Amino acid sequence: MIGFPAGQFDPSVYVSLALFFGIAAQFRAMDGYSFLRGVLASLEPRVGVLFAVSIVTFVVSPLVLNDVLVLILTPALIRYSKNHGIDAVPLIVAEVTFTNIASSLTPIGNPQNIILWTSSGIGFLRFIEGTWAPVFASAAIAAVALVPLARRTGRPRDSPSPVGHFAPAVYLVYVAAVVLFADLYGLPSYVPLAVGFLGGFVVTGRDLGALRKEFDGRSLLVLYAFISSVAFATYFLSGYIAPYVAPAAQGEQPYSGAFVGILSNLISNVPVTQLLVNTTGVSAHAVPKIAVETGLAGNLGPIASFANLIALQMAAREGLSVKKAIGLQVLVGIVAYIPALL
Repeated sequence: MIGFPAGQFDPSVYVSLALFFGIAAQFRAMDGYSFLRGVLASLEPRVGVLFAVSIVTFVVSPLVLNDVLVLILTPALIRYSKNHGIDAVPLIVAEVTFTNIASSLTPIGNPQNIILWTSSGIGFLRFIEGTWAPVFASAAIAAVALVPLARRTGRPRDSPSPVGHFAPAVYLVYVAAVVLFADLYGLPSYVPLAVGFLGGFVVTGRDLGALRKEFDGRSLLVLYAFISSVAFATYFLSGYIAPYVAPAAQGEQPYSGAFVGILSNLISNVPVTQLLVNTTGVSAHAVPKIAVETGLAGNLGPIASFANLIALQMAAREGLSVKKAIGLQVLVGIVAYIPALL
């Protein structure tokens, strides 16, 4: 078994998370907003806006912080729905659903995967070998479940638009290449993340103010508070909760899927991941399973992931039906969670 003993604080986790947020800030400072919206505008006439949203989130979420996509796309989706007189709720449901699913694919897709990757030392490719099948199966199920919602958004409306500059896309490919190269040499996770972050200055180096503006320090501090408090609590409670946590940390199904799914919707998926890591450690073979479970669990309730909360807050500010959005996402999320139980 690999992982950290109860109560042990691993500085590399905190460093990796900070670098992860730095990469997301670089992407945004490169005007990742315009790039993603340009891709949406290009796809919408071909597949419709709902599946254009699904494709963009599914492709980009494994490479950049999932919360960033929600922050970028949600205002654009609300604006689009107002311009065309359609309901924005199905678009937001598709966005968050596929963001949670696709971010499970790689170690750099979301914060909980960073924790698993850093604490376990599992290789990048080995991680993906264990996640790709359930992630693609869940995405296929979700796509079928979203077909009725796609019909409600109507036919494609606009002519294809140019995507615009590709610097943000090139940067994401660069980060992925650096991580894969480092994996071949068995380097610690924070090394390729640092190289990936520093490489972004080739584009953003002349505008450090923009980078500071785009760095989401508040969310990073919240994550630090979550994982630190969980690590501190497990130092005292691990003896009591270890018998219940151990089967989940070993990936024993369907116990592990049920444990992670339920607990993620009580305390959110990042604290659940830290609980597993700090209580008993996570077995190497179970790391991809836990990544899939925590990612897909984000679609089972409103508090299971930060991406959900961000999207729901934006929807509420625009007067959209939060209850309707939660209800639709939970319905899709339940059937899309089936691969996490296998």
